Amino acid sequence: MITQKLFQLFLAVPFITFALLFTAGCAGGPPTQEELANADYGTPISQEEAQTQATLFLQRVLNDPKSAKIQWANVRQGWVRNVPLSGGGLQFGYFLDANINVKNSYGAYIGYKPYKFIFYNGTIVSVYAQKELGTGSSQTSYMGMIY
Repeated sequence: MITQKLFQLFLAVPFITFALLFTAGCAGGPPTQEELANADYGTPISQEEAQTQATLFLQRVLNDPKSAKIQWANVRQGWVRNVPLSGGGLQFGYFLDANINVKNSYGAYIGYKPYKFIFYNGTIVSVYAQKELGTGSSQTSYMGMIY
């Protein structure tokens, strides 16, 4: 059993290192002044409409959406620079951040996890959620695209 765990760790460390270097090396940093000057955020979305769309999305993806406890932030203009695996480039829009606590299959709450909903012209175009990379004590959290 110890040998199996060491082997898994042996495989996980290079993979994690490669993934972090690949995504960080291609991130490109914040937008330039020119990119910001030409930014198209789309049409604004109201807080109520954004929360309604996000709730409908969560009802489709959460294991127990009725148990969800949600802490909403205010809708704001924002940007994200996607990694090459997600198409690359800058994405502008209106962002709605949420912390969500939901029950697992055993009926216990798992703790609040961050989600980020990105809207463009009143429609959800991307959703990011906290994901885990690795196993056991060598887990690393990151925000990964789920939609």
